[in-house]
Amino acid sequence: MEICGLYTVHKNEISADNFSYPVHCHTSHEILVVTKGNCGIVIGGTEYELGVNDAAFIFENETHGLLIHDAPFEFLAVQFIPKACKSADLDNLISGLADKCKNKSGAVFTLDAAVYPTVVSCMRRICDERSDTDIDMYFTYIRAILYELGHNAVRKTGIVLENKNKKNAGAELLNAVIDYIGDNLNMISDMSFIKSVFHYSNSRVNRLFRDTLGVSVWQYITAKKLDLAYNLIAEGSGTTAAASRCGFGDYSVFYKSFVKHFGISPSAVKNRSVGSL
Repeated sequence: MEICGLYTVHKNEISADNFSYPVHCHTSHEILVVTKGNCGIVIGGTEYELGVNDAAFIFENETHGLLIHDAPFEFLAVQFIPKACKSADLDNLISGLADKCKNKSGAVFTLDAAVYPTVVSCMRRICDERSDTDIDMYFTYIRAILYELGHNAVRKTGIVLENKNKKNAGAELLNAVIDYIGDNLNMISDMSFIKSVFHYSNSRVNRLFRDTLGVSVWQYITAKKLDLAYNLIAEGSGTTAAASRCGFGDYSVFYKSFVKHFGISPSAVKNRSVGSL
C-alpha cells in the first residue's frame, strides 16, 4: 500500500525461491519485522540475523538488503517520511534510535518478549489498514513501535562484511557521485557532470546506481530535488518558487513528479503547513 509519506509491504510466502531483495536504498526510514522464518539483513555494510522477536530499523538513504534464509516466511515493512507527519515527538524518537544504533545507518533489535506482540500488532495495522485511513493514525502506530525499539529492545551485534564500501572501488565512486550531487543539487540540470567531473561514462555510473541503489542516477537526483522542494514548501516557500529553485523549469513536470513521489500535491503540503501555524 502507498499513501502520502508511507509505503508498506506485507509478504507471507511458503517458498523463498522467487524472492530477492538486493541491496538498495530510498529516501525514507524503514521498519521491518519478521514474524515467521529466519532472515538476514545487510545494513550499511553490516550483516545481522533477523528472526522472530527482532525488528530492523534502517535510516533514510542507507543501503540495505534482505536475505531470506528459510521458508515459509512472513515479514511486514513500512517506509515512512517523517516530514509527512508534523511531530517533534517523532523526530525525537528517531534521534534517540540514532544514539542507540551508534551510527546513522540502522540496526537490528531484539524486543522484550512482553512487547513484541504489540509491535507486530502495530505493524499489521499499518500494513493492512484501508488506504483511506487518516495518516495521523498510521504515525500513531509508528511512534508506538519506535518507542518500544528505543526503550524495550536490545541492539544486536552484526558482522561487518569484508567488502565494506570504503574498500570497494565501485562503492567509492558511488559515494563520490552521491556527495557531489548533494553539494551541487540546485545546479545539476543534466548528466554532463558524470563525464566532466568523474571521467566515467553515463552508462557505467547508471549501472552502478541501479545495481546498488535500484534507481538510475537521474532518478536519484530527481528524488533528492523533490525532497528539497517538499522541505521548502513545508517551510513556507511558494510551490512555483520551490519548483524553480530545485531546477524544475516546467511546473507541470514538477507537479506530476511530486504527486507520484509523495502521494500528495504541492499545494496540499502548502495548505497543511499554513494550517499548522
